[in-house]
Amino acid sequence: MATTIQYLNEVHGDLLEAARREARPVRRPPRRWVPSSGLVAAVVAVLVAAGLIGLLVRSGGLAMDAADQGGSTGAMGATGATAGAGEAPHEIVPGDQSLGEVPGTPAITRVIRTAELAVVIPRDAFDDRFGQAVDVAEEQGGFVADSRTRSRSGSLTVRVPAANFDETLHALRALGTVEVEAVHGKDVTADYVDLHANLRIARARREVLLGLMADAVSIEQTIRVQNALDETQLRIEQLQGQLRLLDDRTSLATIGLRLREQGVEPGSEVEKASLPNAFERAAAGFVGVIAAIVIGLGYLLPLAVLGLAVWFVVDRVRRRRAS
Repeated sequence: MATTIQYLNEVHGDLLEAARREARPVRRPPRRWVPSSGLVAAVVAVLVAAGLIGLLVRSGGLAMDAADQGGSTGAMGATGATAGAGEAPHEIVPGDQSLGEVPGTPAITRVIRTAELAVVIPRDAFDDRFGQAVDVAEEQGGFVADSRTRSRSGSLTVRVPAANFDETLHALRALGTVEVEAVHGKDVTADYVDLHANLRIARARREVLLGLMADAVSIEQTIRVQNALDETQLRIEQLQGQLRLLDDRTSLATIGLRLREQGVEPGSEVEKASLPNAFERAAAGFVGVIAAIVIGLGYLLPLAVLGLAVWFVVDRVRRRRAS
């Protein structure tokens, strides 16, 4: 009898312990948010669409820029002056006051003229045509500033007087079939006039400082005037150097010529593979892709906001009808 009672007590204790365990709250590990496959696919689709839109916009923008540049290029005068389509080139006459420059500055329109030509020549004629291009530069009073050649193709940079720019282009076109041609003109007359005005002011200041140097009566005054005079002289030399550079770029036109025989792929010298070049290209490609995505998002975000607004209105209307 005692054994039976002890057994029942043990069973009762076990049942109470089991009840206590069931009454305790079960601690479950925190659930981690895992994006659904549908959400990931939607984000990837949006990014891909943005990238494609950005690439289309960038390519279209480049085409529009090229068209604008081509449409804004007027006829060029032989001396470097520009003229619009259907207008006669403006002839530069020394002493012309049409620009309204300040006294002491040259009355000449300054234009930097450059051109790029890609010419396809017959087979086995590269050496002969390349030599003819060099002869054209020398006959026009210019010279070859740079040249590179490889098997059946090459390039050279020609500097000729601005007055012979058009004639030189005509002669180089005759070497073969023109594949690409681009002519550019940049008017730097305002820069030229400003440099001359600044140079005139600097020279006048130097004359004043020389007078003060002659009247200096103390070492301190002499040192101060000498420092100001050195700065002014340095400024004069800098301005003269900039004027000489403009004179060189406006008096001599630059023509880049690329020659290749028929059957030779356009494109030029193959770069040697190297890790720095690979990293630079990879960085440029990465930036280009990011830029395209950002541009595409600029087009998609307004549409997404509009779509959310429409969805919100439709959802509110449905709820009102349901209630």
